[in-house]
Amino acid sequence: MKNEKFYITTAIDYINAKPHIGHAYEKVAVDVLARFWAEKFGRDKVRFLTGTDEHGAKIAKAAEASGKPIEDFARETAASFSFAWDQLNVGYDRFIRTTDADHIKKSQELITKIKDNGYLYEGEYSGYYCVACETFYTQTDAPNHICPVHKTELEFLKEKNWFLKIQDFLPAITKKIKSDELKIWPVERKNEILSLLEQGFHDIAISRPSVKWGIPLPWDESQTIYVWVEALMNYVTGAKSGKQDFWPADIHIIGKDIIKFHCIIWPAILLAADLELPKQVVVHGYLTVGGEKMSKSVGNVVDPNDWVAKYGSDAVRYLLLREVPFGDDGDVSEEKLKARYEGELANGLGNLVSRVTTLIEKHLDGKLPGGKPKALEGDEGIGERLENFAFHDALAKIWQWVAWSNKAVDENKLWDLVKTDKEKFTEICGQVASAIVSIAIQLKPFLPETSEKILQIIQAEKITKSEPLFPKIQ
Repeated sequence: MKNEKFYITTAIDYINAKPHIGHAYEKVAVDVLARFWAEKFGRDKVRFLTGTDEHGAKIAKAAEASGKPIEDFARETAASFSFAWDQLNVGYDRFIRTTDADHIKKSQELITKIKDNGYLYEGEYSGYYCVACETFYTQTDAPNHICPVHKTELEFLKEKNWFLKIQDFLPAITKKIKSDELKIWPVERKNEILSLLEQGFHDIAISRPSVKWGIPLPWDESQTIYVWVEALMNYVTGAKSGKQDFWPADIHIIGKDIIKFHCIIWPAILLAADLELPKQVVVHGYLTVGGEKMSKSVGNVVDPNDWVAKYGSDAVRYLLLREVPFGDDGDVSEEKLKARYEGELANGLGNLVSRVTTLIEKHLDGKLPGGKPKALEGDEGIGERLENFAFHDALAKIWQWVAWSNKAVDENKLWDLVKTDKEKFTEICGQVASAIVSIAIQLKPFLPETSEKILQIIQAEKITKSEPLFPKIQ
């Protein structure tokens, strides 16, 4: 991969409700990848985009229900998302809002370009529509006119729209996906999209006449750009950084519920606008909580801020990426978070650093022969695992080094060895200290705060006993 630039994006979150742990899962994963690539290429070569999707009838309804002016509702709800990601130490380069002036301008430019290229036409559409999804459903997708997502009855709508000639692009999109020019990961999602393409795909409406809270069509202000269309365009808007344009995206990371939009509709929009396609779309699974789908009625919607306040951002990041293989569905809970906190983090990593620094301070006056410990050579395949989105496997591998280091302390009984063989004690302390440096460096993208604390402690001019990295939960 060339290292001129690396552009990675999350899906932007719809602001009809507050952020939950499922949103956090995706943002933390992308943050880890952005930090990893920044270490390889340099921070200025990497751009990480996230944000909020703020237009459409559903947002207008949510604002009305809140009793707030729609602009205030959008601003406050968007802020709850950016705050949550800040709490989780998610280091995005831009938090884009689809109400941002440059996004409105860019969306209108792109839709005009598509029209000028001859890929839009005016027509009439009738069909069954879910306001909550902002989506029309076919009879195949929604038998009995029941929304497959919300299980609510669909509304029958008949209206004039502008349509994208998406069928003109299906052969090219199919070819690019089959050849991995547009790579879809994991392979079962690639096969799912190819199956959808084989079934055929109708031209899609790109405007709505009845939705006022949106971006007006430049040539017909009685219509607004369909929310799903302009929301996708955020990736092009957000690619600009000063004079540099990071487009095309190297990786879009999304949930599996929106792959049709990102792997068929979005490529068609880009081709119609004479823009390059993203290089890769990476699809993760769903998170359940305590074995159940998150639901307000069940009362199991987890606010990530609550877990961060109690356990710290790094512990939450660790749980999300260690618990569930990326790409699969998986389950998280506070019980699982607490178990990993007390086991792997506090008793495993935290106890290791505390014991070794105590021994070095007490018996070696805080200094190792040969100066500050340096990382052991090699990264044990951590980089390769991250390139393949195997976050859980990378963390498992790092914890093998934590286990090896703790075993070295225990089997050699360093607290007794210092009395009988100071030379061997010093040698083993040096080996374990070097392993701890390696562990901290490998943990940089995953647990940035913990990594920095460990390196400051173990590479200080004089090593002193560390404060608990993961204090007891009160």
